[in-house]
Amino acid sequence: NGIFTYNSAEALFYAENYKIKDILLGYPTMSKVDVDELCKAASIDGVSITVMVDDIKQINLLEEFAVKNNVEFDTLIEIDVADKLFGRNVGVYRSPIRDPEEAVKIAQIISKANNLHFRGIMGYEAQNASIGDDKALFRFVKKRSRKHVNIWRQNFVDALTKAGFQPEVVNGGGSGCFQETAAETSITEIGIGSLLFKSHIFDTINSLSEFLPSLFFVIQIVRKPKENIATAFSGGYVSSGSVRALPIPVIPKNIITSKDEEFGEVQTPFTFNPKQLDLDLGDPIFCRFGKAGEPLEHFNEVYIYQNGEIIDTYKTYRGYGKIFS
Repeated sequence: NGIFTYNSAEALFYAENYKIKDILLGYPTMSKVDVDELCKAASIDGVSITVMVDDIKQINLLEEFAVKNNVEFDTLIEIDVADKLFGRNVGVYRSPIRDPEEAVKIAQIISKANNLHFRGIMGYEAQNASIGDDKALFRFVKKRSRKHVNIWRQNFVDALTKAGFQPEVVNGGGSGCFQETAAETSITEIGIGSLLFKSHIFDTINSLSEFLPSLFFVIQIVRKPKENIATAFSGGYVSSGSVRALPIPVIPKNIITSKDEEFGEVQTPFTFNPKQLDLDLGDPIFCRFGKAGEPLEHFNEVYIYQNGEIIDTYKTYRGYGKIFS
């Protein structure tokens, strides 16, 4: 079994410290420093490194360093599975490879390299993975896109197979649509990220209702500037993306953040009804992250809490003195 990594330093970290044998770098790189780290990882006995590509310039850089360092890389071609609707891009801007024949041409270029090998394809359908079912427009987009992605991805697999490049790996997902993606006959693996902890951005996705939140952070009330406002220390553990990725308070109920300050670097004010809730200095506020991974860069450890007590702890990357940016 392998792992899906974010960047080259993370891949090298797992290769050196955990002896992971099959490591996929999920994003292309044009950094010589990054590729040098990948070469170090690939030079470890038994370690296989697979790198994402979607452009000949990326391929040339990988080949140059692989030959120079006497290592080999597998590659996945990332394909664009974003939808087009009303003249707009529905999804995310990632790969430029939208036509199956373009993928075949990239695979042919890879096959001519001395130290690179074609392994498969990846297509991330953000329009299915990260929007909810709470609005009619969203439901329409997802239903239309699901059909589109199923056909589109199969077309890529068929074209590559016909050209002699049968994909060993067909990666799809992510979190918000993994059940639907798993039903595709061509899929061999699925990407799941923040769903592992059920971050709150997935609350409006009906197919994920059986999953429960499992990652929280706690901040403490240290001030009461007004009778109906209690201010906690710190709290600004925000995630990238739109405003919907901000944290939310969950315990106690019926408190809201200040729209002027939201979750702040040094403090987070909460508004509440003092007739319904008694918040005092020292009280804890339990909050959920918008996404799971990024905010953990603020913490050294994750505490496992069960039946009123801490039963275990796990180090984060920060706890190991690492930051993979």
